[in-house]
Order: sequence, then C-alpha cells, then structure tokens
Amino acid sequence: MTGDARMARPEAAERELLPPTYLGGPAITTDNCEREPIHLPGSVQPHGALLTADANTHLILQVSAGAEGHLGQPPAALLGRPLSVLLPGSDLAPLLAALPPGSPDHRQYRAVLAQSGGNVALTCHRAGDLLVLEFEANGPPQQSGPQALRNAVFALESAPTLAELTWVAVQAVRELTGFDRVMIYRFAQDASGEVLAEARSEHLGSFLGHRFPESDIPAQARALYVRHLLRLTADTEAVPDVLEPRLNPQTGTPTPLGGAVLRATSPMHLQYLRNMGVRSSLSVSIVVDGQLWGLISCHHGAAHVVEPETRTALEYLGRLLSLQVQVKERADTDAFRRGLQARRARIVEAAAHSLAPLETFSDKGLDLAGLMRAGGVVAFFEGGWQAQGQTPPAPWIEALLAWLRTREGTLIHTDALAEQWPGAAEYMDTASGLLAISVSGGWSEGLVWLRPEIRAEVAWGGATPEQAKGQLGPRRSFETYVETVRGRSVPWHPGEIEEAGELGQALTSALGARLNVVRDLNRALERSNAEWRQYAFVIAHDMQEPVRLISQFAELFHLRFGGQVDAGGERMLRFMLDETTRLRALTRDLHTYTALLSAPPPVRRPVPLARLVQDALHTLADRVEETAAAVEVSPDLPVLQADAGDLRELLLQLLANALTFSGGRSPRVQLGATRASGAWKITVRDEGPGIAPEFQEKVFGLFQRLGRREDSPGSGIGLALARLAAERHGGTLTVSSTPGRGSVFTLHLPDLREASGEA
Repeated sequence: MTGDARMARPEAAERELLPPTYLGGPAITTDNCEREPIHLPGSVQPHGALLTADANTHLILQVSAGAEGHLGQPPAALLGRPLSVLLPGSDLAPLLAALPPGSPDHRQYRAVLAQSGGNVALTCHRAGDLLVLEFEANGPPQQSGPQALRNAVFALESAPTLAELTWVAVQAVRELTGFDRVMIYRFAQDASGEVLAEARSEHLGSFLGHRFPESDIPAQARALYVRHLLRLTADTEAVPDVLEPRLNPQTGTPTPLGGAVLRATSPMHLQYLRNMGVRSSLSVSIVVDGQLWGLISCHHGAAHVVEPETRTALEYLGRLLSLQVQVKERADTDAFRRGLQARRARIVEAAAHSLAPLETFSDKGLDLAGLMRAGGVVAFFEGGWQAQGQTPPAPWIEALLAWLRTREGTLIHTDALAEQWPGAAEYMDTASGLLAISVSGGWSEGLVWLRPEIRAEVAWGGATPEQAKGQLGPRRSFETYVETVRGRSVPWHPGEIEEAGELGQALTSALGARLNVVRDLNRALERSNAEWRQYAFVIAHDMQEPVRLISQFAELFHLRFGGQVDAGGERMLRFMLDETTRLRALTRDLHTYTALLSAPPPVRRPVPLARLVQDALHTLADRVEETAAAVEVSPDLPVLQADAGDLRELLLQLLANALTFSGGRSPRVQLGATRASGAWKITVRDEGPGIAPEFQEKVFGLFQRLGRREDSPGSGIGLALARLAAERHGGTLTVSSTPGRGSVFTLHLPDLREASGEA
C-alpha cells in the first residue's frame, strides 16, 4: 500500500531529509524512513532508460546503466553528446517548446518515437536547469483500451453515490490494467487509511474495510504524491540501473527524480511489498482541493509493466475520479442535510422570537439533541447553562465550558474528545464525541452536542499504528488484526458539521441583535431599579421622622382629649393610632429592605444564635404579652458565621409573622436548629391557619398578601425582607404548610467553616 493522508509541505520535508546512502547517509529503517530522500535514488527501474541533459546546451549529462538495451547505445557513447543523437529536430523542437524555463517537475511532455527496433515512448519533464528524459518500449495499441476507458468514464459519471463511485472505479481500473487486486484507499485525519472498495482475483484474501497505519507511508512520499499522480513499481525483484555518473557533473549533487516514472523504488518500500506478497504495484493519487484524499492502489503477484499508453489513461481516470469524489461527497452531504433543514429552520425561528435563549433552547420540543443524533446537548447563554439528555454531571460540564473558552474558531468537532481534552476521559460513556458552536464569539454562548462512546472493532492490515511504530524494518505481517477501539463516538457526518456551522451563523444573526437589545434593556432596567431603590430608600428614611411625630401627637391628643369625645370620636382616635402604628412599621421595614438591596456583602463573624433570638423576642415583648403567646426555643442553639444585624432582622420578621398569623389567644410558636449536610436548618413553627400550596411562594413577594389589606395584618414586606437576608448569606428561606395545621418556615444557612475545611 502506498500513498499519503496529508499533503505535507515539500520544503519542510526536504529540510529534514538525510543524505542518500550512496553519499554516506545512514541505512534506512522505520526509525528514520520519514527522512529518506526518495526523490534522490540515483538509479532507475530497468524496464526503461533515463538520461538527463542540460536544458540550455542540450548536452547529455547522465545516462542510466542499462540504456543500451533500450536506446541501442551504451552510456559512454551518449555522455557529453547533444540530444540530437537520439532526437531529430522534428522531435526535439516540440519537446523544448512544451517545457520552457520555469516549468514545474509535474508538467510532462509525451511522444512516441519511431525507432528501428520498434516504437519507443518518450516522457520528459524539467527539474530546474535539467531535462529528464525517459524511454520505454511502446507496445501495439490495445484494441479494447479506448473503449474500456470510455465505458469507465461513463460509469464514473453515472454513479449516484460515493460508495457506488469507488466500486465502479476499482472494477474499471482492474479491467484496464489486469492487476490481481485494485483498491480505493481513503485516508483518515490521522493519516491512517481504510480500503473503501476492492476488485480482486478470487484466490486472494480481501483487504476491504481494513485499515493501514500512517507509519506505512513516509511523510515525504505523501508530499510527493500530491504533485505526481502516478507511481509504478514494475518488479520488486529487479535490480535498478544506477545513473552514470551518479551525481550531476555540473553541480556535484544528486539529481532530483521526483517527477520520473522510472524512479527507483525505495529499498524499504520494496521489502514492504515483498513481505506483502506483491511483485508489482501501481498507485494513482486522488487529490481533492489540493489535499491527498486517497489512492487507487494496484497489486500484482508477478512482474507487471504497465505501458505508457495505459498509464496515461489511468492518470486521466484518476483526475476524473478526483473530480467525481468531490461531486459525490457534495451530493451525499447535501442529501443528508436536506433531512435537517426543516428542523434547523424551526430552531432558528424559535431563537428569533426569544427573549430568554437559555429557556428557549431548553424546550424539549425543539429536540436539539436529535438534530445532530446526539445523546445529550448543553445550551449555555448569558452566564448560565442547561443540559438535556445523557450528559456528565454539572462539575464536568463547567470544566468543559471553561476548556471551550480557551479554543479558537466558532466550531469544534471530534469523535475522540479525550484525545483533545484529557478531562473527558472520565465520562467517555456519555461524552466521547463533541460538536460545539459558538454563537456570540469567544465561546461565551453557544451549543454543545455530546455523543456516547461506541466500542468498535477495527480490522487492521497486520498492525495497529502503535504496533507498526515498534517494528524494525518493513512490516512482515499483513494478516488481519482486529483491535477493539475505545474512547470514540460515531463520527460526525459532514452534513452535521456543515449544518452546525450554518446553525451557528443563523443563531448569531437571529440572537445577536435581539440579545443586544435585551441587554441594553436589562442595563436600563438595572439603572431604573437602582434609581428606584435609592428613591424608596430616601422616601422610607425621610418618612420615618414625620410619621413618628404624627404618631406621638396622636397619642398625646388621645391622652388629653380622649375623655372629652363621644364613642364615635373615640373610634376615630383609635383608628388613627392603629394606622400610624402600621405606617411606622411599614416605613421601618421598607427602609430596612431598600438598605439591604444596596448594602455591601454581609460581614460574617461568629454570632450565638441564642443571643439573636433573645434580642428579637425582646423587641417583640409587647406583642408576646398582648397575645399571651408561648414561644418555645430549643436549647443549645449553635454559633453561626453570619452578619449579626441581617440574621437578627431575619429572625425578627419570622417570629413577628408567626405571632401575627398564629390566630387566637395564647398561640404556640417554636424555634429550633438542626444540623444538615454542610449547613444549619433553623425553623420557626406556628399553629396558624396555614397557607395553601399555590400561595406558599407568593408570600415571599414584596407587598404580597393572601387576602384584603384590611383583613391581613402586617406591612407585606416582612417575609420578603427575611428571604433577602437569607439570600445575602447564600442561604434559602422556604415554607411548608398544610391549611388548618400551621406553617413551618425553614432557613437553610450554609456553614462556611465546613465548606472551607475548618474544624
């Protein structure tokens, strides 16, 4: 098997190459074969003759040792002579016109020369200031050749899919060449290759579906195959003919033969073919968009010289196949994408009307995971994220999103995530494959699709990449080796990758302007809220003094004139006193609430809970006495890490609420504290009428009452204030209640000492 998966840069490869062995370079092994100067063999295959000539003087500089058998003259008779001794002016003039100075080495001039011993095929190219001429016997034209090529062209163009195209190609090439085995070999991203199609003699075993490691093919050979589409090894047992002289006599350097069809094959590769049981091989490159997509690879069990005319047909066929591969892959991808377009349009439409992208993309009706045949999907927008389907736990997702923020581009896809991000190794069962798009740039917002691991068996042609690297010399075994592969998902289809890219662009367009508007509105709303909080704070603060004076004057008026008014006047005075008391409580609570909204983070210090409870009960002493309430406080209350003022206010509001809504005379209120995992649970229990389930969250809203204001005592701020104080400490305040059986308010307060590991 010959060829390459990636188009290496030739200049980079040449800088690293070793000197040829005939100039004292080291023996070539698997440890250094990627540095073998295969374009400088100093010899040619013996089924033809090669000579070099100065492109300016046309004097012959080098001749292959076996030239006499092909040209009728030994090297000594040709060296230093003009090309005209072999080529009359009628043949030389068109050659020179076809290869002017600056011609690349892959541009060839071909002709058939009439010689006394029979027709000779001439192939010529330039290598800088050298003309490289190759001469081979040209057999009689094959009657079936043109028809077979014509039929092959029609078959390739008519193939509806890539799979059908490759099958037609191997059949056509085998018919044209007569090789025992013809394969289409496609390269993967890691430069290993897989046999996609095969036509073979019945006595041969099959390589269909087998993979071959990247180390089977040196990097410099891969680079060469992009420029020169055809490579022939006619006989692995033939002794090559050296050039005479070995070095260019004008420069004293090896002659580059990368563009020569007769170039001698690397001894390393010859042994590789022998070990494979191959006597002759031929390869034609399949180049798509300037990259080596794959090869037409031909093997034969006996020496097999493919005539120049047939090789020309194969080159044309290879070029046509390269074009058709691109066409069929495009057709396959377009057909796949047509099945996704309606679903993508529905997602974009939903996004275009969304003010909350995270909520929109969390809608299971959109089936984001199903769009890309994923096991799970993560949407991350505006600082938050939501996961659907089978995904790893939250800490892993947070780490993945942090890793994505270090990446470039707007689309990432892999079927082996752990190879790119080691953090994925722990959850390969749900996240071996990843397809991600960035919507807003910088990976701050986007979508991630995850695929689970698929344990698969891969058939290798004798060795895995790791095993091949560990062998000294050419591989000897080509028996099928089955490897169980882990850590990989089903690969993402090219249509899915393209669809994800277009979805990302569409979402960026749909959400970008809308999100900018929403964010501007949010910023304006924040400013408005800040102004409102300041306004409410000032109002509440400035109202406290006038309300206090009104209340005091109302009490003085009642004391001085209470006995001088009738029953109606007494009711009016009592109403005025009650309302001023309510107004004082309202302004006080509103002032406290707005102060907390703008306050800096709480300062946490050790504070005994028992002391805060006693302070709150002391403030509520009049109400406790008035209602004859029984307040039961658990002994051994803990010492908490909290802001004493905030926590006292919270307890004050909970106890006041319990006393206010317990109902009847002598209510019973209980306060206790129990240990929870990493936190304290503080509960306040009453025996009031209870709260229906649909109202249990509403009671924490600002100015929220469960009935008419006239029938509901309290300011409507207390529980909202208590929850705000709890949230400022990273805690929660909830209520559980059964109508007719009282309510239990629970403060869940994290224990910072345990979270930090302190004793």
